[in-house]
Amino acid sequence: MTFAVELASASGRVLLVSLPCSRPDAWWGERTMAIRPALVTATIRMALDQGWDPRQAGNAFDLALTDEDLSELMNGQPPAYDIPFMRR
Repeated sequence: MTFAVELASASGRVLLVSLPCSRPDAWWGERTMAIRPALVTATIRMALDQGWDPRQAGNAFDLALTDEDLSELMNGQPPAYDIPFMRR
């Protein structure tokens, strides 16, 4: 699953974040997770630390997160995944 972040007030370089899971509406049995505001905020901070400048023109800034990155971004809490076929 991916999500994009960009400035609302000006055009510039888009942040493209890839996560190690599928969309929450996935039905084929892959693990999923919801994207919450706290995760987006933490991801933006990580991208800024890694050199993303949202005001700079250019290609998208790609940030591929791992399970370990997600745990770090969420204060040491492991990501909470859902498996669609286990839903009732």
